[in-house]
Amino acid sequence: MKNGLFLAACMVFAGLVSNVGFAQAPNNYGQPLGLAQNGQQPQAQPQPGMVVGAAGAGQPQMMPAPFQINAQEEQYIDGILAYWEFRSSKVHHYEANFKRWEYDSVFGPPNKDTFKSISEGVVKYEKPDKGLFQVTSIKHYAAPKDGQPADYVLRPAEVNEHWVCDGKSIFEFDVPAKQLKIWPIPPEQQGQAITNGPLPFLFGAKKDEIKSRFYLRVSPHQTNNPNEYWLEAWPKRAQDAADYRYISILIDRAEFLPFAIEVFDRNYNPDAQPPNMPNYSRTVYMFDNRKTYEEGGISDNLRQMFSRSFYQPQLPSGWQRVVQQTGGGMAQPGQVPANAVRPGQGMPR
Repeated sequence: MKNGLFLAACMVFAGLVSNVGFAQAPNNYGQPLGLAQNGQQPQAQPQPGMVVGAAGAGQPQMMPAPFQINAQEEQYIDGILAYWEFRSSKVHHYEANFKRWEYDSVFGPPNKDTFKSISEGVVKYEKPDKGLFQVTSIKHYAAPKDGQPADYVLRPAEVNEHWVCDGKSIFEFDVPAKQLKIWPIPPEQQGQAITNGPLPFLFGAKKDEIKSRFYLRVSPHQTNNPNEYWLEAWPKRAQDAADYRYISILIDRAEFLPFAIEVFDRNYNPDAQPPNMPNYSRTVYMFDNRKTYEEGGISDNLRQMFSRSFYQPQLPSGWQRVVQQTGGGMAQPGQVPANAVRPGQGMPR
């Protein structure tokens, strides 16, 4: 789930509030306490693959609304989205450090509130379609042993995710193979591919685009903190609902950009009763040390002098540059095939 949400049509980004407690203090491992404490689900909740009516030719299949909001609530949300769009349009460059907590009901710890892994990394974006997503460390849950408490440990041989997008291609650093893999982006998907991805929240948020793709409401668990807005976004399109159940977004009121996103598994239901098995799988991202630059400003000009190369990846010494293509074939290093792979057709998610 984690890669697919960030890759979008162009790049692995964050691809990025009911039942969450982001505002609470972290524990010794940096875990946001109280995540998904209340597994209560809204009425008329959609099931994966459920659609409303028959979609016309070329039209996406639509999910039923999982809840209803009144006119006052809709007006309130519209106001948030309108200013969010205005603020996002001013951002030419964005960068932040992130932490990522992954909860897994299949391969993770038996406690639904104990995460399987915690990662740290950096994400960068330059308008309209350049970006970087890099995990710098991952610690994995280690069960109690020999009387010692549970811990989170590094795996020395583990290779972390590292992706770069220059607007025309996605570059994957494949460390074990010593290859810089290049996934060409079709011309019709260049230019706005990042903002048109599955999670149009971090980069270039557009009110009409978000409303056309998501059922929105204020989080039932929003705190009284006047410096935060908490929203829930449930997918309208069946193809999105196949990837996740819903998304929670926390927006910083001062800078009006997300500082946390939580993505719930498509079958998320931590309080399921037999014969159904509980599912608490979800991924939490929190962004700090956030920096934004407006186009044409002095700070933006200085930033460009020093960080332009983040979307111009260098081939490490001894590595091979390999362009990917469909059909299981492999292009020659440095060559871009005419039938370059389209996102979702062989591209890793």
